[in-house]
Amino acid sequence: MLEPREKQVLADIKEVVDALKLPMLITGAGARLLIFDIPYKKSGRTTTDWDIAVSLESWEKFEILCDRMTKGISPHFRATSSVHKFIHINTSIEVDIIPFGEIGQPNEQIEWPDGNEMNLLGLEEALSHAISKTIDNLEFLVVPLFAFIALKFIAWNDRRLPKDIEDVNFILENYSEDDRIYEELIDELSEGKIEFEDAAAFLLGKDIRHKFSDRTITQLDQILSQILEDCDRYFPPLIPPNFEGNQWDSKFDQIWQRWNVLYEGMKAN
Repeated sequence: MLEPREKQVLADIKEVVDALKLPMLITGAGARLLIFDIPYKKSGRTTTDWDIAVSLESWEKFEILCDRMTKGISPHFRATSSVHKFIHINTSIEVDIIPFGEIGQPNEQIEWPDGNEMNLLGLEEALSHAISKTIDNLEFLVVPLFAFIALKFIAWNDRRLPKDIEDVNFILENYSEDDRIYEELIDELSEGKIEFEDAAAFLLGKDIRHKFSDRTITQLDQILSQILEDCDRYFPPLIPPNFEGNQWDSKFDQIWQRWNVLYEGMKAN
C-alpha cells in the first residue's frame, strides 16, 4: 500500500489540478506501484518522486499551474531550479510535471527553457485508455500496463537511463494473465509457437499494437529493435551479480526471449 505521505502528495496535486479543470495522468514508477507492484504483490525498483502528466493548451496554462502549486496563502509545493520539478512542502517528495496535449503540437514534443527536448508521443493515447484508481476516496487516472511499457520505451529513447529498461524487464518477469492467455493464445500455445511462460509478454505486445496509432507503433518498433540488436549492452545489468557461467547465460537467454516475444506481439495482427 502507499504510505500516508505519498497519498498526501497525490491529494494535494489533485486539488490544484482539479481546481484548474485539467486532465491529469499518473505515469512513471509511481504508476507502476499502483497498477502492478501493489495489485501483484511485487516489489520493483523503489521511487522517490511522482511523475504527473497534465494536459495543457499552452505554456501560459503551464505557468498558471506552476503558480497555483507554489504561490498563494498556503501553497503545497515549492519550485526548484528545474521548471518542471517541484518539492511537496510537507513531505519533501519530488513531483515532476509533464505537460502534454495541445502544448506539444504539432509534433508531440516540447522544449524546456534549458534547451532539453521531451518527446510526448503516446501520452494522449495513454490518457484515452487510462484506468481509474481510488486512493482515500479520491479518483486518479493512471496509465494502464501496456501504456506504461510503451511510455518507458519512449522515455528511454529520450534519456537512455537504465531504470527505464529495468522497469520494463521487471514487468516482463513478473506479469501473468492466465485467463487471457487461454482465451486469446490457445492456438499459438497448442502449436508450440509460444511458450506459456512467455505468453503474457506476447499479450502486452499485442495490447500495445492495438491501442496505439501507427505513428507511435513505428517509433516503438524502432526503439525495441534497437534494444534487441544491442542486447549485449543493455541486458547484462539486469542479471544478478552473483550469477556466473551457465546460470548467467541461461538468465540472459531468458531475458532476451521475453523481450523478443514482446516485440513479436507488437508485430502480430
